[in-house]
Amino acid sequence: MIFLDAESLKDAKITLLLIFINIFCYITFNLIQTEDFILLVQINRNIIEDHEIWRIFTPIFLHIDIIHLFSNMIGLLLFGATIENSRVYSKFEYIFIYFLSGLIGNLFSLILLPLDSISLGASGAIFGLIGATFVLVVTEDRSLLFLALIYILFFIATSLAPGINLWAHLFGLIGGVLLGYIFKQKGKDLEHY
Repeated sequence: MIFLDAESLKDAKITLLLIFINIFCYITFNLIQTEDFILLVQINRNIIEDHEIWRIFTPIFLHIDIIHLFSNMIGLLLFGATIENSRVYSKFEYIFIYFLSGLIGNLFSLILLPLDSISLGASGAIFGLIGATFVLVVTEDRSLLFLALIYILFFIATSLAPGINLWAHLFGLIGGVLLGYIFKQKGKDLEHY
């Protein structure tokens, strides 16, 4: 089922854990005002010139303000619980889609944004979950296809606002669609045996 209810929320333990980790990181780095925060955000120059490769991964858990955190956690709750509770994807596949989509978004940000760009947020990973949910809609419940397309177009359009990392969103979404499709096909192939 594509809709979130109390029962599916209770079963979304990985999603709730990811939300907790993001909130914990926000409290730790934003509210306590630790200087370690800047060591973890994606700064393209530092990745390329100083080989600080961790900066491609750690921004997935960082948010600049409470609005940024809140909007991403709502998306994570809705789409994460949908993917986690689907019978199509395993728990491992869900985690894989989440993290690899975030990494894909950050890698394309590294390639396509200027050298002095700074980026952070779980958006690329969440857009990956949106992409995998889109695969579910296309293959499981086409009655929602028009709504899903409008939703994706809305999210892409809002990604064009200043200060938003369009590349992380767009390539996270593409990563989620591709991974969602690959895992869906793998599951279909296993059903034939």
